[in-house]
Amino acid sequence: MINRTLLAGRDIARRIINNPDYGWSIATSYGHIGLNIVVQILLVPLYLHHLGKVEFGVLMIVLGAVNYLGLGIGWVSSGAQRIMGEFSAQNERENLQRTYTLSKIIFVVYAALTGGIALSLVWALQGTLFPDNPSLAIATIRMVALGVVYMVVLYDFNVDRLVLISIGKQAWANAHSILSLAVFAVTIFPVLSHGGGLVSVMAALLFGVLVARAVSFILVHKQGLRLRWPGHEGRAVLKRLLGPMGLGYGLYGALLLTLLQADTLILGVLGGPLLVADFVLVWKIADVAMQALWRLPESLIPYLIQMDARGEHQRMQSIYASAQKGMVFVAVIAALGFALFGHNVVVLWVGVEHAPDLPWAYELAGGTLFWLTIARLPAVYAFSQVRLKPLIKVTALEAIGKVIFVFALFPTLGLYAPLVAINVLHILGIAYLYQRLYNV
Repeated sequence: MINRTLLAGRDIARRIINNPDYGWSIATSYGHIGLNIVVQILLVPLYLHHLGKVEFGVLMIVLGAVNYLGLGIGWVSSGAQRIMGEFSAQNERENLQRTYTLSKIIFVVYAALTGGIALSLVWALQGTLFPDNPSLAIATIRMVALGVVYMVVLYDFNVDRLVLISIGKQAWANAHSILSLAVFAVTIFPVLSHGGGLVSVMAALLFGVLVARAVSFILVHKQGLRLRWPGHEGRAVLKRLLGPMGLGYGLYGALLLTLLQADTLILGVLGGPLLVADFVLVWKIADVAMQALWRLPESLIPYLIQMDARGEHQRMQSIYASAQKGMVFVAVIAALGFALFGHNVVVLWVGVEHAPDLPWAYELAGGTLFWLTIARLPAVYAFSQVRLKPLIKVTALEAIGKVIFVFALFPTLGLYAPLVAINVLHILGIAYLYQRLYNV
């Protein structure tokens, strides 16, 4: 097993050397993950110290909601990435720019509308959500209001990232995400140390994405890309986005977001901010590790799209065979490591007074890390080749099954419910169905 994995690793390394942009995209992608890990390691203890566990739980719920609201825009994000990748591969510059413009219009309008609705709901339900803490209700409303502005800028910025990725500038797109995170980190540490609260956290996030957006604007223009009114060609692109491909991507994106982001929202409704805080502390490091392991296959997406558009399927198969062996190997190591030492790591991270000491919680989190990691490469291949029907079926079974399990198990298992749900579902057959995706 180890020899095969080493051979697979050498094959992947050879491919990276032969494709410098992919190598840089991997390096910057992991640079972003590494910086995120450092920031989270330093920030979470500060959140707990300066905000307290209840406000920390509220912050996690709001940030989870911001991420989850993206479920309605997946049909544009994934579909536009596919279409812009095709136009780039075929050197259709004018159509690329029209798709870029159309995507910006849809993204910004969507962010403003959904953010406004979310703010209205929090305003209307403040008495129910915070019956005994009016000052926390006011702080939350202000944070959500600033969050709406953050969403608009972030979604506009994400379209710039998509177009840069489509023209082979994935490393630059990743670098802009690193810049956004770095500016946030440099801003938030002194702000928290000087008494900043929930609103200050959102303001720092907004400042970071504003700086990155300004830099991405400059780079996009240097590539000769301009906003072009979509016109008749834009209607053809919109038809594709609203057709089976775009809606399929949208449904898959909504299901994936539900799978990854719904935990804090459901636990927040069922158990409140304190329970969410404990769940985040148990799962956060494993989640960051999973996201890091996902970056290798996800960085392949723009190249797989172009290979698929050119019909280079034998090359795709060769890459898959090499990469999946490596993914299984690192997933085993990461899962066992967290299962055995997760509690010790969290104690070192936030202190013994904050680290949840729950039997089997870290073992279950390690199992969840393993199953989700080995499922990602076949999902990426199906996604890149627009084989959405089988991908959606498997992801729907997993996401819907998880939500049902969480609600059913919560009265007995509490914060264990999401972790138990993933492990049980994959053992019962979801893991097998994911591995079959590439052969469908």
